[in-house]
Amino acid sequence: MVTRLSLALLPSEAALLRADCYIVVDALRATTTLATIFSRGALDLWVADEMGLARELAVQHDAVLVGEVGGLRPDGFTFGNSPAEIEAGQPIERAVMFTTNGTRALCSAAQRGVTFAGALVNASAVASAVQGFAHVALVCAGESGGQRFALEDFAAAAAVARRLIRAGQQTGYDDATRIAIASDDSRSREWMADAEHAEALRRLGLEQDVAFASRPDVVSCAPRVVEAGSGWARLRDASA
Repeated sequence: MVTRLSLALLPSEAALLRADCYIVVDALRATTTLATIFSRGALDLWVADEMGLARELAVQHDAVLVGEVGGLRPDGFTFGNSPAEIEAGQPIERAVMFTTNGTRALCSAAQRGVTFAGALVNASAVASAVQGFAHVALVCAGESGGQRFALEDFAAAAAVARRLIRAGQQTGYDDATRIAIASDDSRSREWMADAEHAEALRRLGLEQDVAFASRPDVVSCAPRVVEAGSGWARLRDASA
């Protein structure tokens, strides 16, 4: 049962937390895309903190490459970091993902302990999956390589926190969690749409991804790290 919640506004804050479980949130778009890939039937998905390593892992595991640099699909990648594109495409059995912020945050958290990938789209699924842990830390991936606060990540993390509180008997929160749980799902959707990064994605013609990521609980998958090494982590769907 979850009895304590912490919320790290940047990955660097998570390094100061000793939690039983970490939920990394990069709502626009890495963890949203991750959850969507598993909803399309994926069995395994690797994340990497460097582009070159991602390419090596894709060859090693005969997996498709998914990701972005500057918001756009890199050369040689089968899919961009686009949940809308994944949802509309063919099912993926194995994938390797590299993104500017989210995959780095996931790889970092995986070195500290049990790690899940959360977003607004799978907020309830992730909240259900972590019920066996006492201290859960929500980790916002942020922008600029994890150095700047991202409103959309806070919005999605807040949604997960609210669901954990409804399901559990929490006795302790940190200050960021107290602010987060004072909101509701309507406010989370507004924050997602109004976020600076959401506007940047719209300028790139990726407004469908913003709309997709702003829908609560449309995905029932809870991606969990099952193996990790230097610069990489492998995830599977814990709800399967």
